[in-house]
Order: sequence, then structure tokens, then C-alpha cells
Amino acid sequence: MDVSLYLSEIENELNKCCDEFLTKGSKVAESVKYSLLNGGKRTRALFILLTAEMCGANWQDYLRFACGVEMIHCYSLIHDDLPCMDDDNYRRGKPSNHRVFGEGTAMLAGDALAGLGLEVIANAKGFSSEDLITAVRYTANAMGPKGMIYGQELDLEYENSACGKDILNLIHKNKTGAMISLCGKLGSIGCDLSDKKKKAIDTFFANSGLVFQIVDDILDVEGDEKLLGKPVGSDMANEKTTFVKLYGLQGSKDIAEKLTKEAEDILYDAFSGKSDKLIEYTHSLLHRNK
Repeated sequence: MDVSLYLSEIENELNKCCDEFLTKGSKVAESVKYSLLNGGKRTRALFILLTAEMCGANWQDYLRFACGVEMIHCYSLIHDDLPCMDDDNYRRGKPSNHRVFGEGTAMLAGDALAGLGLEVIANAKGFSSEDLITAVRYTANAMGPKGMIYGQELDLEYENSACGKDILNLIHKNKTGAMISLCGKLGSIGCDLSDKKKKAIDTFFANSGLVFQIVDDILDVEGDEKLLGKPVGSDMANEKTTFVKLYGLQGSKDIAEKLTKEAEDILYDAFSGKSDKLIEYTHSLLHRNK
């Protein structure tokens, strides 16, 4: 699926948001731009826009939601790379934020992006006040101590010790899955959907979030460092429990295939042909190389 049009609009909107909300001449603002505007797959933003289109809305109206989520995701990456977390020196083929700006500024840049993401979502145009409050509430819940932060807490707790399948699923349901599930909620805000369609979106993105992490674990074993923009094998070096460690390489691929097929079938049953673009894009993520 060609997503170049969507990506161009996302990048343009991200630049507009930076100009609108960041303090000119600030070192933290420079640090924010370094990481935020450094490419990336924009997977979460695309999930939001494709969901909106599937639900019959104008996807361009959801650009601020998409940008806000990308900002929050970027904040999590900056903090993940810090020495006190995953201690990674490269991100998207460039030195990590803290390697360029120092740990203190990187920490502040991440903090700034967390707040900025919520501000951008709250200032989206064309939605009712009630819808915007709902969007901010959904986002705060997904990124907070009952969502992504909880997953990161568990990830740190089990970094140097083994965990079982239930804990591994719990980690990634929150660390990766919470923000991906959020995309389905934000992309369908303001749309009049049946309970069947709402449930299908929830199930689709719950599965997709888990698959995204499984593929990440697979790429950490057999990925190309040049394409990934970061070293492979870091999970093994850090003795982290991963899907590959628990299920093996082929077993992990089989699980990802099964979850993707289940997600696609549920979504198509609810939305028929309107779901084709979202399904095609999600299927491409299953076979991504970065």
C-alpha cells in the first residue's frame, strides 16, 4: 500500500505543530525537533488516519490526533534510550538524543513531548469539546501508569530476570499495545459506530499491538542493522525475556501470523471493503524489515 500521501501530510503537520508550540531558540526545542522530525515509520499516526477513513470520516481532520500520538511515542523513545533505561546509543540511524544533547536536555525533551502531545490533541479543530475531552482522557490513560508507563515499569523489573508467558504478554499489552490500541479509539472519535464495529476496532488493535512487538523481537534477532538504524541483539545482550526466547523464532512468526489473520478477519466482518486499506497496511507491518 502506498502511504506516501498520508506521510507527507503527517510530516507537514508535525512541522506546523513545532512552529506553533515550541519556544524559538530553545535548546530543548532543538532537541525535540532532532528526534521528532527524524523520520520514522509513523505507524501510530497512519493507524489513526486509516481508521478514520475506514469509519467514513475525513482523515485529514485527524492529523492533530495523529501528530499528538507521534509526539508521545517520540517522548517514550527518547526516555527508553537513556542510560537509566535501555541505554541505546542509536535511534533511526542517528545518535540517540542524549548522545547529542546530554542526558538532562534529553530528559526535558521527552517531558516536553509528553505534554506537547496532549496539547496538540486538545487543540484539534473540527471536534466538539466533549470529543476533545474524550480524546485527551483516552490518551492520558494509554500513556500513563495504567498503560505504557506500567509496561515500562514491568519491563525494567524483569530486565535481568526470566518471566513467563503471562507476564511477557502483560508487559507488551501495556508498553507497546496501549498506545497502539489508542490509535483505534482516536481514529474513530466522532464517528457513529455500532457496538460490533467498536468491538472489532478494539480487538484489531489489541492484536496488532502484540504483533508489532513480536516482529520487533524477531528483528532484534535476524534484522539488518542498516535498515533498523540501531544494533541488533540488544535484547539478548541485556538478558531480556522476549517472544523469540520463549517461543523460538519460527514459533514467534507463527503467533504473529495467527494474530494478524484473526485481527483482519474480525475487522473485515464488521467493516467489509471499507477496511481494506487498514488491513493491507497492517499486513505489511507483519513482514516489515525495520
